[in-house]
Amino acid sequence: MDGPGKKISIIIAAWNARHFLRQSLLSLAAETRRLAVDIHVVDNASTDGSAAMVEDEFPSVRLTRNAENLGFAKANNIALRRVLAERQADYILLLNADVTVLDGAVDKLADYLDGHPEAGAVGPALVLPGGRFQTGVGGFLPSALSGLAYFMFLGHVFPGTSEPLFIHQPAFSRRRKSKRVEWLSGACLLVRRGTVERVGLLNEDYFFYLDDIDWGKRMGERGIALHYVPWIKVLHDHGLTYRRILKEFNTRWLGMLFAYTRKERGAAEAFLFRGFAVLGFLLRLGYYGVGAAGRKDAERRYKLAETAAFLLFSLGIRRKTSPPAGERL
Repeated sequence: MDGPGKKISIIIAAWNARHFLRQSLLSLAAETRRLAVDIHVVDNASTDGSAAMVEDEFPSVRLTRNAENLGFAKANNIALRRVLAERQADYILLLNADVTVLDGAVDKLADYLDGHPEAGAVGPALVLPGGRFQTGVGGFLPSALSGLAYFMFLGHVFPGTSEPLFIHQPAFSRRRKSKRVEWLSGACLLVRRGTVERVGLLNEDYFFYLDDIDWGKRMGERGIALHYVPWIKVLHDHGLTYRRILKEFNTRWLGMLFAYTRKERGAAEAFLFRGFAVLGFLLRLGYYGVGAAGRKDAERRYKLAETAAFLLFSLGIRRKTSPPAGERL
């Protein structure tokens, strides 16, 4: 994987994702050819043999074993501090353990930053195993307006002018044009080393989720542009922790999002944001309900149940819910 070009440090924080972590590391070896690569895996006290697998099968990877699960931000910061202290990397890539690199995506992301000096961070399209685009690739900071644009589908109808919390990836998929956003998903996020030196490390107040939104906010405050590039794609087995390990619906992101909006925008905007969420989940519940009626579509039924869980959580009725008994995860 090493080459004569610029150097990239790739950081993967992992927890009980041995199979996916192996696939991710193999894809990096196969698809990253024009950069000198330095890979760091920070294992958050996995019990599935993830750390031993890395040690045995990928001896060149720099492995850190944590004694406990420190969460996403703290785990990444362990490697980020090392990379910044060494001052060797031109670029730093945060990569989830359940991401598979496709078609030279890392090389292409680095090429994009080389050609766009105004951008300090870049993120690719995130594609699910079934071929659909993932929700939550990036977008605009939480506010009443970004909540309205996302939950009420304005980002679908007016993708070029609206500023939704989560941009609608399919609307950009056929364009070879980047989109400037206010935050990018930490699932696959390439930054210049200088960007991290200016902005600082991830906020360790966030155990899981919102750290990438907070990082994007801090980049924006320093005039650093973040670009979403839809023609570069990676495969993301999104929801691994909740769907396959914890086997429950993930409402944690909603609770943290509501709390973040209240902290950053105040009680009035947080109330509006939550109201738009309730209306949006009601609309989605109708959509998935009609689509699932009389059909043996496990994924559609799962989305219906998941959306119902999101709605109940947004209404403050239920805090934690699990998929229907026997539902395939």
